[in-house]
Amino acid sequence: MDNQKKCLFEKFGGDQQVSELIDQFYYKVLFDKLLRDKFLKADMSRVRYQQKRFFAQMMGDTNTQYTGRDLIEVHKNLNITNQQFDKFKTHLKNIALDMEIPNVDLEELLQHVEKHRDLIVFQK
Repeated sequence: MDNQKKCLFEKFGGDQQVSELIDQFYYKVLFDKLLRDKFLKADMSRVRYQQKRFFAQMMGDTNTQYTGRDLIEVHKNLNITNQQFDKFKTHLKNIALDMEIPNVDLEELLQHVEKHRDLIVFQK
């Protein structure tokens, strides 16, 4: 298949790679003083499962349908700041770099994530 035609999900390497990305990501988040408090009451296996589906769909996987709660509903009472959102993106970026994801694909992923900032950050 011509690389131009591949969606970001396929460029990342599909299910296994996206799962790996999210698992590594939450491992980092739970050790991050700035972020871990947001997940203290969360069922992390559920969070990871939903996040994998969300990312797969966001990255263009037509076989995956995110069925979790609306992003605003999930985040509106968490008081997430822009600083925390930026930190979230930094962890994602570093893990993708560790996984040797090409820069162009990584930038595309971060752009997708950035589009959701206003649904997640409520502590202006």
